[in-house]
Amino acid sequence: MPDYFSRTFRVRWSEVNASGQVDLAGYLRYLVETAWDWGAASGLSMQQSKQLGLAWVIRETEISFYRPLFPGDIFDFRIWLMHWRRVRGTRGFELCLKGGGERIAQGVQQVVVLDGQTMRPTAPPEALMENFLIENPRRIPQGKLPKYQMTGDLFKMEKQVEWRDLDTFEHVNNATYASHAENMMVRALETLGWSPSVFKAQGLMIQLRRFHIQHLSIATWGDTLQFAANLVELKAEGGTWVIEIKRASNQEPVTRCLLEWTLTNRITGEEQEFPDSLFSALNQSFGVAAGHHGNRYP
Repeated sequence: MPDYFSRTFRVRWSEVNASGQVDLAGYLRYLVETAWDWGAASGLSMQQSKQLGLAWVIRETEISFYRPLFPGDIFDFRIWLMHWRRVRGTRGFELCLKGGGERIAQGVQQVVVLDGQTMRPTAPPEALMENFLIENPRRIPQGKLPKYQMTGDLFKMEKQVEWRDLDTFEHVNNATYASHAENMMVRALETLGWSPSVFKAQGLMIQLRRFHIQHLSIATWGDTLQFAANLVELKAEGGTWVIEIKRASNQEPVTRCLLEWTLTNRITGEEQEFPDSLFSALNQSFGVAAGHHGNRYP
């Protein structure tokens, strides 16, 4: 009988950012590594998938964060199939500290199986999928990515796809988009006079609470990507960014994502209200009324 698949990781110093925590892309790398190990243990490793002519493509990922990961932390990454229907499915995942089980993060990810040659949806062998189906799987609530209108003053950037951005399929890796999104948030704050060094000097740091991304098309070598960020929610202790990435050549959407964040004390980790100067700068630049929620998650 198939069961939940679990793998243990130890956070290395090389995996943390300037704030001393695992960055957003790191969580997605843990996720994809665990997923491939799960596949290998169940008859659908990367090599076996290639032999069957199958390509697994991520369509959407949503993660909620409860506690940062620091160097030396040892944690279990558990993954399971919540739902499967012919060519697409949703897998749930959870990260918990080893020994005590404190929850670090949890989320869901939607995947689609494509024919490796035509890149059109195709169904994998049913007998193999039986290895992943468990009885009464735990359900993690899924939010629907709101369709905010990207209007007003937007923070924009442009970047050409680099070799290091690509995965083994020569597509921009999904973790790379997470790095781009986080960088857009940091750069937008910098234009308001709040660079990472300013946050550090005031004993503050940005803490992500939720990340939700939809992959709408594939970017490859040679593409130039256009980024636009908009602050769509502002509260006393946090906010929400929406970040869109498009292909410059034809304006085709590539990804759309949402970042919910708060400010925390750099030492204690406790949430802090925005300094008045930062709150005013955000409100004036993006025109977001305090407490405005828009189309929030249910």
